[in-house]
Amino acid sequence: MKIYTRKGDDGTTGLLYGGRVAKDSPQPVAYGDVDETQAALGLARAAAGSELAEVLLKLEGDLWLVMAELACLPEKLDRLTEAGTRPTEKDVTQLETL
Repeated sequence: MKIYTRKGDDGTTGLLYGGRVAKDSPQPVAYGDVDETQAALGLARAAAGSELAEVLLKLEGDLWLVMAELACLPEKLDRLTEAGTRPTEKDVTQLETL
């Protein structure tokens, strides 16, 4: 079953918690790049040993948080914090040490 909403026919895409931006604007491009990175990590995790697989799984989860932040308009970011899904300073530091 296919569903067509036609909401993107005007060249825009919807963001988390509302708002629309052009499909080729920096936000969708950025979270698309992060999504591709996450997919590559999933493939690497499937071939990795258990210790490395655990690290890669954590990193994949962290990238979900990054994509959520990238998929929000700046004025909607407080909703991520309320939901407990916005990356913390500790999350960023852990990513930087990898």
